[in-house]
Amino acid sequence: MKMWMDVMRDLESVMDDHERILDAWAEGGVDGVVFGPLVFGTNRLSQGAKVLESGQVVAAAYDPNPAVYERLGVETPVAPEHKLPEKRALLEKTMSAAKQRGMEVYIMYADNGAGPGGDGYYMSDEKTIRSRVARMVDTFEHFPMADGAVMDGPEWGYEIAPHHMNHRSYFFNDLPEAVAPMAAEMGYDYKGLVAGKDRLLELFHSFDPQRIRLHARGGLVGAYQLFGADPDVMAWLSFRVQSLTGYFRGIREGLTAELGRTVKLGCGPRSAAFAPLCGYDFEQLAQFMDFLMPKHYFFHRGFDGFIGTVHRYSETLCEWNPSLSVAESLSVVEALFGIVLPGVEEMVDFESALSPEFFEQVVTLETKRALAAVDDPERIVPWLDTGRFPHDGDPMSARDLQMLLDTADEAGLRRFNYHHQGNLSPGEWVVISNKCGTRWDPRTSAYEPPDELVL
Repeated sequence: MKMWMDVMRDLESVMDDHERILDAWAEGGVDGVVFGPLVFGTNRLSQGAKVLESGQVVAAAYDPNPAVYERLGVETPVAPEHKLPEKRALLEKTMSAAKQRGMEVYIMYADNGAGPGGDGYYMSDEKTIRSRVARMVDTFEHFPMADGAVMDGPEWGYEIAPHHMNHRSYFFNDLPEAVAPMAAEMGYDYKGLVAGKDRLLELFHSFDPQRIRLHARGGLVGAYQLFGADPDVMAWLSFRVQSLTGYFRGIREGLTAELGRTVKLGCGPRSAAFAPLCGYDFEQLAQFMDFLMPKHYFFHRGFDGFIGTVHRYSETLCEWNPSLSVAESLSVVEALFGIVLPGVEEMVDFESALSPEFFEQVVTLETKRALAAVDDPERIVPWLDTGRFPHDGDPMSARDLQMLLDTADEAGLRRFNYHHQGNLSPGEWVVISNKCGTRWDPRTSAYEPPDELVL
């Protein structure tokens, strides 16, 4: 198994000592590095910090080339006030040094800093997509050593806990009036979609044990009945997939047409079970995306964690429907996502859900589902986040990481992307380097994982 290392919002800590760090990563099995967003000055924004250190400058890593934006008929972004030439040169040197070691180089959020687009909803607005493409073209022209780009979002919401809205989009807020023209252009009845969404929300407040026992494990038709047998709800789910697929296709086609060289492009859906609700269709995306990066985030609490999301669904359904047991709420989750958490029957069981059975069953299934969408396992590169504070979630130990990697490996996974290097702990690096390269020995190595809790 091989890996990419994600350098996210933490450019300087790698740039300033890149020779030593890249050597250590290469020895540990890293054969690709993901840099981005390409903005300086954010590496000190650690957990709990709300402001940057005094005198620290936040600035984009390059000036926009007006010719690119003029060619595409969009507004040129404002150039950063601070040029920081020494940092710019060092970033390019770091990227080139990675290439010299045989690593692939990817840019995350290559469209970061794009100028304004059109007036329509961004997923289908032609000018907005051109603006995003222009920024990506500009980025690649400034960094010719880059092999490709990683897109993390957009996506439709997937959480039903209203209190979680500050972290991720609330599922039932996903049909603002701004999408009405886009829906009409795609052949959908916007008012019908909204009505279906509202009926589904009402239904989620009116589940009873008898209805769940009757339908939840009744296969496709039973689940359809459980969720109201509502064609408008099914149309809403189809709209989510069609609109998001169209957005990514527009970016892919625009980049191919406007950039004078071939680059790889990938996107990061949630784990396979949740991805369709967010609008990600692995099979369709794999037709034009070079690789997919599902979130192999399995922690509790925080945001984007697999167990955390299931817990919030169960908790919210029980709050909305006091007559339901936890087990009954989980039957609804199983009908909606196909998820079964072994050994979880009560709320307290979520605290110990990361059992060997969880890795054997859930991680295996999520890995195999993703791999089924592609013709080459190298095209599935899951984001992996464990450690002390993954995405604000509960810690996952080195033992958990070992079980995760071993299980995914047995399921056919060939590489992953560690998110992100600023948070890498010694225990994780021992496990990862042992799995992917030469096991790290702190007694002899000049490298020490940062272990910093950087957001």
